Amino acid sequence: MTLIRRAGLLMSAALFVACTGGPAAPSTPAFSPPPVSSVAPSAGTPSEAPPATPSAAPSAVPGASLDPSLSDAGIVARVTISNDSRRGRDGTHDIIGLDADGSECSGAFEEPGYTVVAWYDDAPIGLIHRFGISVAAAEIPETDGSVTDIADGSVSFDFVSERGLDTGYTGDVGRENEGSSTIDVTRAGTSLVFDFVGVTNEGVNFAGQFICVEG
Repeated sequence: MTLIRRAGLLMSAALFVACTGGPAAPSTPAFSPPPVSSVAPSAGTPSEAPPATPSAAPSAVPGASLDPSLSDAGIVARVTISNDSRRGRDGTHDIIGLDADGSECSGAFEEPGYTVVAWYDDAPIGLIHRFGISVAAAEIPETDGSVTDIADGSVSFDFVSERGLDTGYTGDVGRENEGSSTIDVTRAGTSLVFDFVGVTNEGVNFAGQFICVEG
């Protein structure tokens, strides 16, 4: 009797499973890829910016922003000094010439040479009070144009100093122990532009520009 009852229970269980389909399998969520932003990343974000590299572009040309109209004599100059370990004047220095102090753009001082000079007699300590350039008069263009690579000219300038020592810088191959310089002269109407590079006898390098308007 017991066996008949167990057999009936087993048949009932089988019928239940067949009707219900058995126990449900565990559900697995469907995979969804991460959303893609429709906004393009900014070109200026750090992740997109290219790695920094030293610029190979040359620095601004010394004197490129000089304005002779700032001077009542029409004369301005700028020089950049480097390797000046003894006097410590590395950097860029300007002078605006004053007519009353004798600034001159006529070149009449030392014919057959042609000398231009900017003077600022009351320049404060640490500034240039005199800046002069000399070339042969024949090197000055009579009409608009340029004469380049003048190697026998002279560039010289002086600072105001508390002690009054070590104030002068000269590049003049025509004078013994006075360094050297190379000068380009460009005329545009009555304006003369002197671009120069030089080195003093002590090995101080300088480069710059002198602009003057002939009176």
